[in-house]
Amino acid sequence: MFNPKFIGHSFPTKTVSVEEGKLRFFSQTIGETNPIYLNNEAAIKSGYRSILAPPTYSFSLTLEGESLIEKYAPIGLDLGKLLHGAQQFEYFNEICAGDTVTIDAKIVDIFQKKGGALDFCIEEMVVKNLNGEIMAILKQTFIMRH
Repeated sequence: MFNPKFIGHSFPTKTVSVEEGKLRFFSQTIGETNPIYLNNEAAIKSGYRSILAPPTYSFSLTLEGESLIEKYAPIGLDLGKLLHGAQQFEYFNEICAGDTVTIDAKIVDIFQKKGGALDFCIEEMVVKNLNGEIMAILKQTFIMRH
């Protein structure tokens, strides 16, 4: 059961480098063929700083260097009962290879449905560049069944 005392809990800020090789691999893996996601020259020619990150790549950045169990066990996460309920993205600026971003994550809500049969935990992650400009806001919903 998710512990509601963690509503508002902020996790430590994480700093992540957007590595060109990982970004290109991600793009190839999802079947992206647009050269702005694969080729530095094509991206620059199209007006980007370097290879552009596909829209969902920011979620991959939030997973860098952490374990789900270590991060979420204190709030009551049980991986054996976990479902991924939703993922939401809001974009403000592009993320490109070579960027360094910070990620601030916090639990914004914990609640139950179906008479306590389902626990919900909503986490918001704000991705910023090193100038403090918001690049993206991500929300994910974890569901645990009982």
